[in-house]
Amino acid sequence: MKFNMLNLGLTASALTLAVPVFAHGSMNPHHGGMVQMSGETMLELVSGPKGVDVYLSEEDEPVAAADFTAKLTQTVAGKKTAVPLKATGVNKLSAPGFKPVKGAKLVVALIDKSGVKIFATFQTK
Repeated sequence: MKFNMLNLGLTASALTLAVPVFAHGSMNPHHGGMVQMSGETMLELVSGPKGVDVYLSEEDEPVAAADFTAKLTQTVAGKKTAVPLKATGVNKLSAPGFKPVKGAKLVVALIDKSGVKIFATFQTK
């Protein structure tokens, strides 16, 4: 039996393309917020009446918020305001009382215990 290498290669490629890839888990918000990926980490920013919360996950698994030092920076018309984000749940960081301004740019900055930095930028509507 003769193998045609071109056909074998095309068949293997077609099989590879037919398999869906979910390397980072779902990008759908789980808390009704805005979602951004930074490296392997998914950040979901939720603004509510009590302030701002940021949820952390990797591949749909919670990431320990207590492992990070974090801040939230808001930029409006060139003016920046920064507030700390504190761990308030397993994978939740919060800035109680913080109210984002419509049209503002929000940057979440995280630093883990080893010094690795993670940044995510959100635009309010």
